Amino acid sequence: MTTQSAVWAPPAEVSREECLADSRAVLAMPDIPLKEYEDLVRIEAVGLEWDIGAQIYEPEDPAKIVVGADGKKAGAYLLSGGDGDFKTMAPVARLLAGKFGFKVATMTYPGRLCLDDPSRNWPGDTINPDGTIRTPIWLTDEHITPDQYEVVKDSSLRERYGTRTVLHAKPGTTFWHRLAGWPAAFEEGGRQVMARNLPDGEYSEPLAKPTE
Repeated sequence: MTTQSAVWAPPAEVSREECLADSRAVLAMPDIPLKEYEDLVRIEAVGLEWDIGAQIYEPEDPAKIVVGADGKKAGAYLLSGGDGDFKTMAPVARLLAGKFGFKVATMTYPGRLCLDDPSRNWPGDTINPDGTIRTPIWLTDEHITPDQYEVVKDSSLRERYGTRTVLHAKPGTTFWHRLAGWPAAFEEGGRQVMARNLPDGEYSEPLAKPTE
């Protein structure tokens, strides 16, 4: 007679005290020296070129990258969300790499990375004093000019958001084509960032793969 091994399942509830204890235990783990660097990838999607930025976090010593039960290295691919960039995910990335030995790639959504500044910090505010608006930068040295859009004050959801300042791209402009194409660039950029930094065969496969 054979017995089936128990399958792990998450607890139904985790108390605040348990969360705090686990947090202290992780923070008390030895720090793994890290290196951080940018991987800027030029891709092509929907007939346009795009620059996709990813910030990489990994142990300085490659031997410190953790290896899973399958004998392959462990990595993580993180996204910050639509209105931020890689800096939003930096604390999580540094925790995974600096405490557990993961290699982490944090990708910024197409257009959300300030390609004009090596620091990747956006200057000023989103609405400029002259009434022009900060626009995404999808390709190095390419800028969306004010003649490519109309500024619209949207109060349709005022109770929830107030009056929002939005841009309507003019048909046929670079802005128009970029807005239509960036989701495809996002998908292709993610594929290439993972292929370059967490290659199949060397790193464990994800639990769920994207469909073709």
